[in-house]
Amino acid sequence: MPDLKEIHGRIRAKKDEKKKVKTIFKDVLAQSKAYQDVLDELKKLKAKKLQIETEIRSDFGKEMEQIERLALDLKTDEVLLTDLSLTMLMKGQTLELTDDNDVKYEPVFRITYKKAS
Repeated sequence: MPDLKEIHGRIRAKKDEKKKVKTIFKDVLAQSKAYQDVLDELKKLKAKKLQIETEIRSDFGKEMEQIERLALDLKTDEVLLTDLSLTMLMKGQTLELTDDNDVKYEPVFRITYKKAS
């Protein structure tokens, strides 16, 4: 059975190889005139889209504030759900969640590694 270091080494090697291939692909795209023309047109369209959105948002200030408030409330409740679930798990309790439509949800835990500073 492979150990953590071996698997981590394979992941790093594959990420490095992927990075090299992506760099080559980006270089080829940068040299393509047709691609650059499409990028320029896309920039113009994005600017026009942003202008239209800004005009419409200015007319709906109350609704935009409501969206921001709801987004903040959602983040807070998601953190609370995570904290409560971890507390229940640490106490040895079963984690079960069923919504109003009798749809069952199961917890998903994820472990990732990052470089130590």
